[in-house]
Amino acid sequence: MNAAVHHLAHGPFAGRVDPWAEDAHYFSQLHSGIIAAALSQLWEPLLSLGYIASKEASVQIAVMQAPMRKPDIAVRSQHDPPAERPLSRLDYSAAASQIMAEPGIVLELAEPELQSIAIRHGETGALVTIIEVISPRNKTHAQDVAQYRDDRQALFLARGVNVVEIDLTRSARRLLDHPHAGSSPYHTAVFIPDEAIHYIGLDYGAPLKRIAVPLRGEVIGLELQAAYDRAYLEATVAPQIERNGHYAEAFLPFPSLLTDAQRAEAIAAVAAWKSDLVRLREEGV
Repeated sequence: MNAAVHHLAHGPFAGRVDPWAEDAHYFSQLHSGIIAAALSQLWEPLLSLGYIASKEASVQIAVMQAPMRKPDIAVRSQHDPPAERPLSRLDYSAAASQIMAEPGIVLELAEPELQSIAIRHGETGALVTIIEVISPRNKTHAQDVAQYRDDRQALFLARGVNVVEIDLTRSARRLLDHPHAGSSPYHTAVFIPDEAIHYIGLDYGAPLKRIAVPLRGEVIGLELQAAYDRAYLEATVAPQIERNGHYAEAFLPFPSLLTDAQRAEAIAAVAAWKSDLVRLREEGV
């Protein structure tokens, strides 16, 4: 990777959260990458402690896509037989046309299916901990927020499952129902059944903190900034934002949630990054 490409890929906010990447379009790409990067950190040390980690459907899907739908992670028993897969996939459009029926048009969902990390006990298969990365779209409507909170309680906490919620997008509405939730632009909330909530505030402009993920009588560390950085690079977020012309004040998500000094610093960081990018390209290094 030459210097110009390296500079472009790391973006104007290396080692911290990119405020422009908090836009739902870009964060939806970061979401899956953060889950994958966190899992790559955790799977081996968890295995050595007797736990198994995997990607599974997020409880947020039940809110965003269908109010009555519950993700498989919550309702599937370890004793249930696996669902039978169809022997062949139906080409609906072709089949409908063949019987002279209207095939309709194909619609893609605006938001990709979200995932979480599920940590289970290696011997019993019991669900121990869920790690959720909160989608900004999940925080848009008060009704969705309330539904998610109910699901969190009923599907996990009432069953003795720990929940770690990582919220890396600024917003006026938070999934954590507590006055302190707005004291930091980003946060991680750790829910341990029958205990008080552990709130880890994450400051704007500072590297994300190391998080202790609760298990059964022990914790394991998650380097949150490293997971974010890897996802940011692999999703080529900065090159996308630059190509789309979105590194401008008009496209900065929730600008009112930043101070005047923070907005000015962010705009200056982008300008300096662009200037250095032009120089590196001209130098051909």
